[in-house]
Amino acid sequence: MDEFNRWEHVMTLLDPSPAASRCAPSHLRDPDAARRRHRDDAPPACIGGVRRRCAIVAAERQTDSSVLVSWSDPTRCRYDEQRWISAKSRALGRCALTGITIHTGDAIYKPQWRGAKRPANYREVILASELERFIVRLSRS
Repeated sequence: MDEFNRWEHVMTLLDPSPAASRCAPSHLRDPDAARRRHRDDAPPACIGGVRRRCAIVAAERQTDSSVLVSWSDPTRCRYDEQRWISAKSRALGRCALTGITIHTGDAIYKPQWRGAKRPANYREVILASELERFIVRLSRS
């Protein structure tokens, strides 16, 4: 078990709610799953549910199809002005900003990267409509 998995295990054990065990990564619910995971596998995406770990503290429109997002996740990463691009969802997911379910074909934003090194939050997605609302709220304050 590496350092990230130990920390994830501690954080999940500290959450007393019954929903926490359902939201826990499979390797915490099933001890044998940890052996099947590869060390280069990315950590699970932000669940946006009972205990949201990630926080989006700022967002600024860059172009019609891209936004600069300041992203913070205390267990994985922190990105200031990370570029997120618009896309269509290819699978069922959960919005990292609000926790709302994302369906296939929904307009989303996702982190952009180049080259072989993916950002730690590469699996995260945000509903385009929710990100637009967030940007408007930030501009008013």
